Amino acid sequence: MKQILFLLSFFLISIISISQISLLNVEPWAYQLQDLNVSQVANNSSFQLIVMDYSQDGTDQAKYSFQQIDSIKNSGKYAISYLSIGEAEDYRYYWNSSWATNPPVWLGSENPEWAGNYKVKYWYPAWQNIIFAYIDTIISQGFDGIYLDIIDGYYYWEVTNGTEPLAAQYMCQFVVNIRNHVNTVTGNSNFIVIPQNGEDVWDQSSVSNSLKNNFFDAINAVGVEDLFFYGNQNMNNPYNPDNYRMQMLQEYDSRGKQIYNIEYLSNQSLIQQYLNVVANYNIVPYYCVRNLNYLCGGIITENEIIDNNSTNIIFPNPTNGIFTIEGKDILKIEIYDVFGKQILELYPYEDRLSFDLQKQKKGIFFVNIYEKTKSLSKKLVLL
Repeated sequence: MKQILFLLSFFLISIISISQISLLNVEPWAYQLQDLNVSQVANNSSFQLIVMDYSQDGTDQAKYSFQQIDSIKNSGKYAISYLSIGEAEDYRYYWNSSWATNPPVWLGSENPEWAGNYKVKYWYPAWQNIIFAYIDTIISQGFDGIYLDIIDGYYYWEVTNGTEPLAAQYMCQFVVNIRNHVNTVTGNSNFIVIPQNGEDVWDQSSVSNSLKNNFFDAINAVGVEDLFFYGNQNMNNPYNPDNYRMQMLQEYDSRGKQIYNIEYLSNQSLIQQYLNVVANYNIVPYYCVRNLNYLCGGIITENEIIDNNSTNIIFPNPTNGIFTIEGKDILKIEIYDVFGKQILELYPYEDRLSFDLQKQKKGIFFVNIYEKTKSLSKKLVLL
């Protein structure tokens, strides 16, 4: 009984005042959690935000140095560290080998789909303190923010396991507690917090309206997987938009929270369908293979213009391979394929320049155009 009262009092304490956090407005983005090459990320200009692990192999011994994270940031990118808050991972520094036979009261069963990952009763102070210490390390490395995974862990305790009817409330409060912690440690509210999945956690009956508002005040954006191509296959599921999740995401959009979407696609026709569909939404797209150790390029949309007061014209588009670009004061042109691999870098000296992509496979390419006072991106279609 004393333990129950302690847990309840833990959530009823007054919240540290959250000042209005700056809204995140960054695109395109990329996602790689294993075997990341810092130099490759720093030199890739096809994305502006990278979600990565705090360590090359997940261990504390291989964590990235402050200088490595700084090199990514100096390349003009946001470096965001992945962090699982709804499951414990047995390869992390905090794991105690004795937990296999003598688990702490907050440690649950192993996830059958991810060996070495264990459900946690994330509302327990002992687990939250582990996460806070983990975040302190991430902050000391120089990361710009954190990407919180297993937000949908609330569903396991509330529905699948069915032992905790307040699980959604506890998850929302945990995210608020995380925001309070990083604000206290950093001394400001510029540190970025992005929850992934579980986007309906705020819409559950146990979450009060005031807690809902605090939850949204605590985050800068939201990440969602498999929103348009959900299915039983590991990759390349047919188009199958989740209308319920889309409805939940409207609340994030209405509150100015950027929506980052990941779809696991390699089939070119599905990729094209994805790009056509996502263009109708206020969503930042990203597609890649599901392998965590693979880096795909950011998806640059045709309308992503930093300064749209430009007279640049690319013609013909689509084409059979010969493109001509026309515009004033062009300093440099970079051509990328859909995986973010740079295939051309041109330095024109005239207001008109032609370039040949006939040797490339048919598909979509992207061009970054740098002028004296502005830059922009355009989509190219090779038929």
